[in-house]
Amino acid sequence: MKTLILSLLAVIATFNLSYSQYFTKVTTGQFVNDAGASRAVTLIDYNNDGQLDIYVTNGPQPGAINFLYKNNGNGTFTKITDLTIVNDVSRDDGASWADIDNDGFLDLCFVNWGNNTDRLYRNNTMGNFTFLNTSPVSTNFGFSEAVSFGDYDNDGLVDIFITNSFGANHKNFLYKNLGNTNYVKVDTGIAVSETADSRGLNWIDIDNDGDLDIYVTNEVGQNNFLYVNNGSGYFTKNTTSIISNDASNSWSGSWGDYDNDGDQDLFIANHGKRPNALYRNEGNFTFTKINSSVINNDSGYHASSSWVDFDNDGDLDIFTTQAYGPVNVKLVNKLYKNLLMETSQPNFEKITNDASVSDSGYSYGLAFGDMNSDGFPDLYIANTFNESQNNYYYVNNGNSNNYLQIKTVGTSSNKAGIGTKIKIKANINGNPVWQTRVVEGQAGYCSQNLWLNFGFGNAAIADSVKVIWPSGNINHFTNVELNRFITVTENGGIVNIKKSDSYSPQKFELKQNFPNPFNPETNIKFSVSKSDFIKLIVYDLTGKEVKSLVNANLTSGNYVVTFNAEGLSSGVYFYSLISGDFVSTKQMILLK
Repeated sequence: MKTLILSLLAVIATFNLSYSQYFTKVTTGQFVNDAGASRAVTLIDYNNDGQLDIYVTNGPQPGAINFLYKNNGNGTFTKITDLTIVNDVSRDDGASWADIDNDGFLDLCFVNWGNNTDRLYRNNTMGNFTFLNTSPVSTNFGFSEAVSFGDYDNDGLVDIFITNSFGANHKNFLYKNLGNTNYVKVDTGIAVSETADSRGLNWIDIDNDGDLDIYVTNEVGQNNFLYVNNGSGYFTKNTTSIISNDASNSWSGSWGDYDNDGDQDLFIANHGKRPNALYRNEGNFTFTKINSSVINNDSGYHASSSWVDFDNDGDLDIFTTQAYGPVNVKLVNKLYKNLLMETSQPNFEKITNDASVSDSGYSYGLAFGDMNSDGFPDLYIANTFNESQNNYYYVNNGNSNNYLQIKTVGTSSNKAGIGTKIKIKANINGNPVWQTRVVEGQAGYCSQNLWLNFGFGNAAIADSVKVIWPSGNINHFTNVELNRFITVTENGGIVNIKKSDSYSPQKFELKQNFPNPFNPETNIKFSVSKSDFIKLIVYDLTGKEVKSLVNANLTSGNYVVTFNAEGLSSGVYFYSLISGDFVSTKQMILLK
């Protein structure tokens, strides 16, 4: 009997250990076996095929090249080696993506350390890049650490801010977008006049007044910088808030609404064997430091950070990396789970028995994103131990919780929707919960993903979805179906596209929408017989384009697009499938 009990206990212990594993490490594939001194991680759809790809910068040694891994959509990645963005050798650090000319394709800026020039690239379409070598962004020398896009004057064009950490008179850089890929360097104003050892930066609307403020994290005991946007691109420095007076050794700042009260709170990753810091936003640039949290009592050599609802339960968790501690001493990364949905109080538990915090080395940037389209954010980490360490990729094991993933497309606002706030209300565990996310040029030091992930626990539907654009426009949708990836277009509707069948079609075909008439959603099915660039466009009776539903490379397959026409008037509309010389058009009726 004793032997039987011990055996049962062993089985139970094994089950509990297995159940506690939120992530599984992937060890096969070139994207986890390219050793280097990796810095930034950006998860982006560089070729508009509807899949998140991986772009990693490498430094600090001269002669390093960056990594680009194309997502094949089946759990594997192909290393891309023939583009200029992975063949221009330099000493690269931070990176950020945005659509600088609003043409529908993401462009790239990455910055260099070692008194080298930073580099700005235009995506010409489908992932063919041109180095904008005459741009002031690409001709300025510095010891640059991080870069982020943000539209600080709300003119629909993304501007650029870059931090510098070393060198004589190493001020930070601000570039204003003039349109048509042209930038001008801003040389006046407090944001570009101060000198410090600056690391991370965030464009974030701290006070919810509709424009982006700037927050800069500084090293070696220097106060962090908080620049308040007063409108029209004029900044003043805030010196009274605790987040601009609590000096430490800060590398990364990450903003997120961890207590679901509607404003952005601040997590700071501190280096130099110091604890991190968590500040609750009380409004009007007033913050409270949460000293009781395990986060504030856990010292280390923290490098980067990112908020994420990794278990899709409806509250934001936090992940932080560690790098450059004692010589030849490998460090482990840290994951803190938010207990808000379990206890009704925002508090954190440190997770110590998960694969994502079991590997050691030096880790720099990180990014979360749903790489396998299962609704749960996966994790990619840039590593640099001995300047030659493989990077890490962890697949999220998932659970039964519901989710919604959102891509934003601006029209009056910048095309990538950077700076857009999304607020969603749903009943989780029987209680109404509002969650807020923001599309950012940087989520933490050397970290970016433009697609937003929301978790909903056991909620059956999203009661309200408010999309607040930088232009001031607001989209409001009600009773939104969960467990899907959607695209929201400014002043437009919701689009959901997914493969509907596994068999390969023999021809291009556009089918009649169903239901028809509809209000406000309908499904449009179509078939693609070979990989090609596909457009699916909705027109009104006059022939005016009212909605682009698909504008991407698609592989062979059968697809269904969910079109939400909320905001459009009742009437007859036409929709066309276009692929090369193939064009097919059908009619549908919106009846409200």
